[in-house]
Amino acid sequence: MELLSDKELLNSEDPQVVHDASLIQGVYELFLDWDKRNELGVTPFEPMVAKLLSIGTLEELTEYLLSEDNYYWGAFPAFVYLGKDAADSSLYNVEISSTPLLTYGDAAEYEEETQNGRRSREYVDALFTYMAGRFGIGEKEAEKYLKDAFSFEKQIASAEKTVLEQHDPAALKESINPVTMEDIREVSSNFPLAEYMERYGYAESKLINLNEPKWLPALNNLYTEEHLEELKAYILKGTLTGLSAYTDEEAYRKQDELANKASGIEESAPDEEVAYNLVKSIFPDSFSRLYIDLYLSPEIKEEITKLCEDAVDTYREMLSETEWLSEETRKKAINKLDHLTIHAVYPEKWEDDSMYEITGKADGGTYLKAIEDISRSSVEQMRLKINGTVDKEIWEINILDTNAYYNPTNNSVNIIPGFFCDVTYRSDMSTEEKYGALGSVIGHEISHAFDTNGAQYDENGNVSDWWTKEDYDAFMERAGKLVDYYDQVVAFDDGTPYSGQMVQTEAIADMAGLKCMLKMAEKIEGFDYDKFFQANARLWSRVDTMETAEAIAMSDSHPLHYLRANVTAQQFEELIETYDLQPGDGMYLAPEDRIAVW
Repeated sequence: MELLSDKELLNSEDPQVVHDASLIQGVYELFLDWDKRNELGVTPFEPMVAKLLSIGTLEELTEYLLSEDNYYWGAFPAFVYLGKDAADSSLYNVEISSTPLLTYGDAAEYEEETQNGRRSREYVDALFTYMAGRFGIGEKEAEKYLKDAFSFEKQIASAEKTVLEQHDPAALKESINPVTMEDIREVSSNFPLAEYMERYGYAESKLINLNEPKWLPALNNLYTEEHLEELKAYILKGTLTGLSAYTDEEAYRKQDELANKASGIEESAPDEEVAYNLVKSIFPDSFSRLYIDLYLSPEIKEEITKLCEDAVDTYREMLSETEWLSEETRKKAINKLDHLTIHAVYPEKWEDDSMYEITGKADGGTYLKAIEDISRSSVEQMRLKINGTVDKEIWEINILDTNAYYNPTNNSVNIIPGFFCDVTYRSDMSTEEKYGALGSVIGHEISHAFDTNGAQYDENGNVSDWWTKEDYDAFMERAGKLVDYYDQVVAFDDGTPYSGQMVQTEAIADMAGLKCMLKMAEKIEGFDYDKFFQANARLWSRVDTMETAEAIAMSDSHPLHYLRANVTAQQFEELIETYDLQPGDGMYLAPEDRIAVW
């Protein structure tokens, strides 16, 4: 927060510091400039919305969908973006994903609505109705648009994977479907996907991938005069709900109020905190460079790098001792481990972001203009990468995110300072606490190289079959035991169903990460296991509303936090011995019932 108000940064002799500070402070101030935002209100978007409302033919709808207004501020029934090629992760490709902005976010909800789905629908419908009123659309007319939009969504959702299907290990390879522009023109003869890609530079890519082959023909079949009103309603709903973030204070407060209700939250975050998170997401590198200079040190980077290296060495031992792996697969697994890249704390090389400029509040800038300028610069940056090679020295992550993760496309483990806090890492923690907290996370992330998803990538980050069939079948059998266990979990008193398939990769990693640290602990005389397990439990403690917890249970690949603590720890004899657990105790799990995969 201090970085957002320290004007001395703008007077620095280092031009990079001035550039970074001007970007983050500029957007921060413009977001909070309610006077100017209220003065503009919805007026800048009225011509665009009026044009959308006036559409009466499919030809007019196509013209609107291809317009710059819609590209930057509207909704498009396909998601086209820059990705990395599955066969060669050193190359950029263009990915085409299924229809975004579905009310539920899960195709399964259109067949049977859950409580979580109902909350999502009520939130989106209420926000649309409010925003529609801001553009002069009455409630009855808004109801008709919602009904038509829902009809379109239900039809297209039937051709999309559900969230549960997306978490099936087989979904990765099913999502790899290289196509050409000729293929797209043939499959999408009605829906103007090819024209969209040509107009905005995506068609220049030599590598194009279609994530869901059944979805595009289904969308093409819906893109007819018969479904015009439904298509128009879907685009209007996506557009107006999205614009609530870019207009005035009234719209912002309404969106916040409705979102809080859906999440069971009674108190809103301060505007300054929202603005901070926004700026951090838009200009992560600028924020990070300034943060590094003030708050981080080579010593912290060195310590955490060493902890990562020790964990990698321990995984090498674990793989060598895994009896159910054949020697052929074991060698390839260790080879993947040998090629693992450690991204610890901060990078040495950054993306070129010199093309970004912000007209600040003092110079007459507005939040709307800033977002448009940022969007155009981002598109230009994306276009420059098409048909290019990936610079793997650039991390392509926000090091201030509260996160740590494994990236399968470059075989890297990413342990970043946004994750550091009192319970995850402090330099003055005991070794036991460091192992139980951040250490277990490092072990967790390394394990993702060998979970049901990561196991499908080789040492270079390419999708590849490097396991023997017998070993992979044995691995999936062990994973199946874990899935069966979690399928029996009753997470809440209302009987909300739980899915082992949804959480299997993260649960496997939790257990392997703790095993890695416990194996390292064996080498330390007098290791205090009580401190270790308490540190791990504090790592997972959270305060959630019931609504948020149910949303996590229905859609998140991570187990609920209390399960990440309890189910993981009870797999290990060290817990049983430390607390003298006996059969019948809640945390006791008999050896034959334990489900750790590694």
